[in-house]
Amino acid sequence: MTRREFLKTPQMNAIRNNLFSSAVLGYVIAGITLYFGVIQTGNYFTLLDVFLILACSLLIHLLQSRVAAIVLAAYAVLNVVVTTVSNGKFSGWWVALVGVYAVIYTFRFQKAWKDYQKDNEE
Repeated sequence: MTRREFLKTPQMNAIRNNLFSSAVLGYVIAGITLYFGVIQTGNYFTLLDVFLILACSLLIHLLQSRVAAIVLAAYAVLNVVVTTVSNGKFSGWWVALVGVYAVIYTFRFQKAWKDYQKDNEE
């Protein structure tokens, strides 16, 4: 059984749904960032934010990537700190929440996959 087939099994339903939710929220946040950061204000440096969030969300969705989840969470925490210090108000926490959520469920999936492989090796 491949990783993709394993992810589609009934016992992985909750993990699959949570990974999908994390990715979709990442897509939505990237879209909102694109709209408000680039289209509304014309700040084209925000495209780097959009690209990073979108790339990590795609990797989480398609590959259940732990590395992408960790990068997203670390970047989001750094972004929250920088934004809070520069603007004086707490913002950007949604991305951090999605990143932490993605880290939890990518690690759960990888552990379940490793356990499955261990139990089914011949």
